[in-house]
Amino acid sequence: MATAQSVCMTVGSSDSSGGAGIQGDVKTCMAMGAYCATVVVGITAQNTRGVVARADVPLRLIADQVSAVMDDIHIDAIKIGTVWSAEVMHLLADRFQGLHVPIVFDPVMKTSSGSRLPTDDEALEVARQRLLAISTVVTPNVAEAKILTDARSVDLPATLSELVFALGAKAVLITDAMAPRGGDWLFDGASHHLISAGERHPTGCEHGAGCAHSTALAILLSRGFGLLPAAQEAHTVAAAAVRYGDVGVGVQSHPVDVAAGIARLTSRSDDG
Repeated sequence: MATAQSVCMTVGSSDSSGGAGIQGDVKTCMAMGAYCATVVVGITAQNTRGVVARADVPLRLIADQVSAVMDDIHIDAIKIGTVWSAEVMHLLADRFQGLHVPIVFDPVMKTSSGSRLPTDDEALEVARQRLLAISTVVTPNVAEAKILTDARSVDLPATLSELVFALGAKAVLITDAMAPRGGDWLFDGASHHLISAGERHPTGCEHGAGCAHSTALAILLSRGFGLLPAAQEAHTVAAAAVRYGDVGVGVQSHPVDVAAGIARLTSRSDDG
């Protein structure tokens, strides 16, 4: 008898180019053998060059999406991605508080192409006070960690992770923390861990890398991985997705390919 798939509910925005956001999360779940349920909170017009336009989904419809999914489907993990407004953050915090499933919060504030997504002061404060508190782990990149902590002059990932933790996070995973080398930085409140620092893959395929990383992390946590091994495996998945990304798609920040990356990793494992 087939084992039931784990179900990851992802909250985020539609990406018209298909590389990141909700579309990227769906593809990551499929590549990892998980089922993806979605809550769309915004719609973007974007491509590999950047975000051209965006629109919010009405709050009532967001609430209805959450209810429709959770009233019918058993959720094993939640990934929260791009959320623009304080109202939506309050809604999510109210609905997800007390759930006994891993919640990964990826505070998307800047795209791989360099576009800064609008986040007002009220939304930032609600993210700090409420979304950090309900999340198992928060996964900002260095730029997003600086925005969250208002520590624009701090560059050391150990210091940044401690500052994010001090805001109320249970654990902090700063992605791409060791540029120009590849590597993430994990702080669980007690110990610091450098995750897989090493060779970067200069393929130009970075669109959707953060989305793939945080979604993979949520799935792995739902499958019983501890935080450190889940972070290590999620890094491996995201790095492979960059290495074997869709270099022929778009002209600037090409999309990652999680399925191709996992296929290559599996092939290597079988050969070894």
